Amino acid sequence: MKKSIFLVILKIVMMFLWIGSCDLPHRPGPMPEDIIDTEFEPGLNVFGVLRADNSPGTSFIHVERAVTTKEMYENEEIFITSAFVQISDTITSQMTIFSSSPDTIEKGYYFNSAFSPQPGHHYELEIAAGDLPVLKGETTVPVKPAIVLQSLSITDQKVRFDLVLTTDTYQYNVYLFFGDDYLEKQLPNHQTGSKKVKFNLADKSSSPTGIVIIGYDKNLTEYLNSSPSFLPQVFHETVRTVEDGYGCFGSLSVTLIQL
Repeated sequence: MKKSIFLVILKIVMMFLWIGSCDLPHRPGPMPEDIIDTEFEPGLNVFGVLRADNSPGTSFIHVERAVTTKEMYENEEIFITSAFVQISDTITSQMTIFSSSPDTIEKGYYFNSAFSPQPGHHYELEIAAGDLPVLKGETTVPVKPAIVLQSLSITDQKVRFDLVLTTDTYQYNVYLFFGDDYLEKQLPNHQTGSKKVKFNLADKSSSPTGIVIIGYDKNLTEYLNSSPSFLPQVFHETVRTVEDGYGCFGSLSVTLIQL
């Protein structure tokens, strides 16, 4: 029973992470002219995430046409459903095509149901659509997060463990699940070695059932933490992590530890 409850909660939270209800936005946003003091240049606006989570097909690329604030409020069509979207593994030279989702509620999303990015591999993105500039991006998928197993301590009051830090991971989000709830810690990574992680369970009535650790690459870390806008998912030029376009292309790795 404990295991099934944990898996249900995990599925819900991972879905939230995928669509952006927690700390990972699910798509880029329009370029507001009144926030960015730069000349607007037509181009693609993307939000792409490669997810090393042991589940093929969870990686996605969302493609829009960059628009001004004026166009946004005039309800101009921004979603692009006929783009050429390709991911290339620079280590294996394997090229993967992402296809536009036929689901109307996923307009502008591109998936490949068989694709599973490999931790430690470097990937390049290329997107072409009409006469807009060809957008390019690159990311190195972080290695799977790990803890020092001998350091794991679980009591009625606290959960403690040492998180192994790696140089290709720029931020960790750690989730401790128990009952129908979870606790979260966001840990920026500026070092190697290990970092002590502690959760206080004094006000919780149920036992912890699992730990989920997500490691973000440099691009996603920058994108998720740099936006000064009060509008959700509004892109601004200072956090551009792609070339010849706008938005972000990054990656993350996920580790699940059942307790």
